[in-house]
Amino acid sequence: MAPPKSPDPAIAIVGGGLGGLALAIGLLKHGVKIHIYEAASVFSEIGAGVAFGPNATRALNLIDEALLEGYKKHATFNHDRARDHTFMTLRWGMDERKEGGHKVGDLIGQLEDTWNPSGAEKLGVRTRSCIHRARLLDVLVGLLPEGITSFGKSFEDVEEQTDGTLKLLFADGTTASASAVIGCDGVKSRVRKIVCGPDVEASYVNEYAYRAMVPRADAEKVLGVELALNGHLHCGYGGYIVTYPVEQGAFINMVAIPHEPAETHAWNQDTWTVPTNREDFIKRFTGWNPALVELVGQYALPQKWALFDLEHNMPYCRGRIGLLGDAAHAATPHMGAGAGMAIEDAYILSNLIGFAKVSNSMERIFKAYDAVRRPRTQKLVEYSKISGMAIDFLVPDIGDNTRRMKQRLEDMYRWLWHEDLEAQLVEAKNLL
Repeated sequence: MAPPKSPDPAIAIVGGGLGGLALAIGLLKHGVKIHIYEAASVFSEIGAGVAFGPNATRALNLIDEALLEGYKKHATFNHDRARDHTFMTLRWGMDERKEGGHKVGDLIGQLEDTWNPSGAEKLGVRTRSCIHRARLLDVLVGLLPEGITSFGKSFEDVEEQTDGTLKLLFADGTTASASAVIGCDGVKSRVRKIVCGPDVEASYVNEYAYRAMVPRADAEKVLGVELALNGHLHCGYGGYIVTYPVEQGAFINMVAIPHEPAETHAWNQDTWTVPTNREDFIKRFTGWNPALVELVGQYALPQKWALFDLEHNMPYCRGRIGLLGDAAHAATPHMGAGAGMAIEDAYILSNLIGFAKVSNSMERIFKAYDAVRRPRTQKLVEYSKISGMAIDFLVPDIGDNTRRMKQRLEDMYRWLWHEDLEAQLVEAKNLL
């Protein structure tokens, strides 16, 4: 009598960021055995505020209603209820460069969901919601059982075994067995090198960010309630400043992003941040709203963060190894959509795996996932780049024509917010 066949090992999720944990929740809901391998000693997130549009909150709900409910407990919205459908209020961040032109602070317009404004309301949110990354991470971790995560596991490589399983190798010399590997290990992903080869790497986009978290009282005192407690995008020549409330309005997240000419500015690709100071920031944003610049300068962190993106046409999978989130398609933050795209990925991939239920179909599952996700996510990389250039008045056929700029942004946001994710899942299932 033949010995009983040993059960398949778990699917390995490499990386415990927002996308990896959302995927884990989705897979567990479908009864799929998983294990998370995280390089850090605890779950943690870099950064402060993260914005979600209607597509992202729908994806949270589609993965697990409990995930959306947890998110809503910490979400922050525009203070002004007349802006429930507004994603951002666009303003001039500096004076227009022409005689008699617009002045700093003048209204450009509202970037709002005019196509399906009730969609977000039905989920108990609004067109724009923001959350501190640490709070969202807490929500995700709270939905995971004990014993499914190994910390301090820096992924190095993977080897296919004769029995069809995969052997993961970690920097500490340990190994693990998996039926499949999903790289959720961010923009500098090691899993991506295996899937896409060493030449597919994120590129510096000649932009960097100054970040500040300003207490509500100070922001209100300097800017007033209207500017402090509603999301604003202050547009200007060669840069922008975005401000929005987080932590239910206790703090205002402020990020200033200049765009530098490629020939005058380089960045060491091996590091995310370099030291800076208040004087550097104020000098770079000379000519902008002085009250806003002074406020950001007062609370700005002593580093500036480089911005990278990952534009390529390589598949997001190779055999039983796949990629999700920034590991596959890191985008600049100019549309506030990077985290939401990872949540979309998690919804599609977890449902495909749960639908198939057979471990030896992972290659076909990954191919179907790649077929429906790569076109959309790579378009986001492209659109985010265009969006940043547009609000910096750097798109050649738009410049500082704010009417045309707003129209271009609206076209891209309509595409972003109103993707039918359930139809996309059906399409992927049909490919199986």
